[in-house]
Amino acid sequence: MMNNINKVQINRQISVGLFLLIIGLFFSSYIASINTSDAAIWLAACALGFSLQKSRFCFASSFRDLFLFGSGQNMKGVLIALTVSSIGFVGILNWILPNPLAGEYPSSAHVLPVGLSTIVAGVLFGVGMVISGGCISGTIYRVAEGYVASVITLFGVIIGSILLIVTWDFWWVNFINNESKIFLPSTYSLGYGMSLLLTLIGLFIIYILVLFFESKSGIVEYKIKDIKSQEPENLTDKLKISMHSVFIKSWSIKFGGLSVGFISIVYFLFHSPPGVTGEIMKQSLTISKIFNFSDGVLSGIGSLSGCLGSIESSGIISHTFVSTVGVFFGALISALFSNEFKIRKPKEIKRYYQSLSGGVMMGYSASLGIGCTIGAFLSAIPSLSLSGWVFGLSLFFGSFIGTKIIRRLG
Repeated sequence: MMNNINKVQINRQISVGLFLLIIGLFFSSYIASINTSDAAIWLAACALGFSLQKSRFCFASSFRDLFLFGSGQNMKGVLIALTVSSIGFVGILNWILPNPLAGEYPSSAHVLPVGLSTIVAGVLFGVGMVISGGCISGTIYRVAEGYVASVITLFGVIIGSILLIVTWDFWWVNFINNESKIFLPSTYSLGYGMSLLLTLIGLFIIYILVLFFESKSGIVEYKIKDIKSQEPENLTDKLKISMHSVFIKSWSIKFGGLSVGFISIVYFLFHSPPGVTGEIMKQSLTISKIFNFSDGVLSGIGSLSGCLGSIESSGIISHTFVSTVGVFFGALISALFSNEFKIRKPKEIKRYYQSLSGGVMMGYSASLGIGCTIGAFLSAIPSLSLSGWVFGLSLFFGSFIGTKIIRRLG
């Protein structure tokens, strides 16, 4: 193993990656001169993008693989991320709002309206992410790897967001405005301890169901051990192995889930739980205003948290900018360090149509659900919001429908 590591030379991609890493650190210093909180979120977003790419952490594959192959390995990574962030979020929530009264909730947490709009958003997003081959966060890190189909998907996400903006008033007046934000600790006086216990029990039940899926399919988790020709004898060799494991080698999905969970806690400590669609929605609003699709203002947007809660921030360098672009930037550095950046074009023309249509569905539903799989699911459940569970269950059914569709498409 040591001989292989010693042969790894700093090629062009690694050189560019190192250059971008330095640029990213300088950029964080510049952001800090404007807003220290945004500077922290920029670094956290870069770390999130790095972790997502390095571990291939993707919600689409976690749901899809259960139905297509009976594999729950990716879903286990998601469950680890949810467990870690749930435990960490409780301390932050209790610090922000120590004794929540009935109807109270921390405004910075992703406590979102729950109702028909949540169900529609979850089902539609589940279908879209399976058809396109990746959720929005997965799409972002695949763009950073050079996947052309993912660029098409991202374009579809913008189109979908614009379509939602055009129909926003319908959803707001008839549904979202009338839907409740259910924060578990302030519901029936559950408190933080009981709410966390219920959350962990729910995640454990899902883990058992994942094992059930795997047992039915006969999936066995094999552990591959590295063959070491010799043990490192000095500090230099040990450092080389450590650097190679962190920056060059792929991570396991479980380690990726652990990393995503801790990074989510860092997000919340400095601002709010993570989300990646805020800047996409913000720019979609700008485009809609340019083409007179809307006046650039969404009814009731100021009363919402989640990914839509901060899109009214002004200026180029904003919370939404660092949250979305930072994920791409970190994923790009990760791909370059691993020598995995390469322009990849789909072999079949139908892949373009799938990418675009799936992207449109995700863009529309992410805006309707006030977040994608990260904002409305990964961040909402640890925020002890009922909406996260409803969105997740809807994702499950949407993904099932999506797998049926791609099986027919071939």
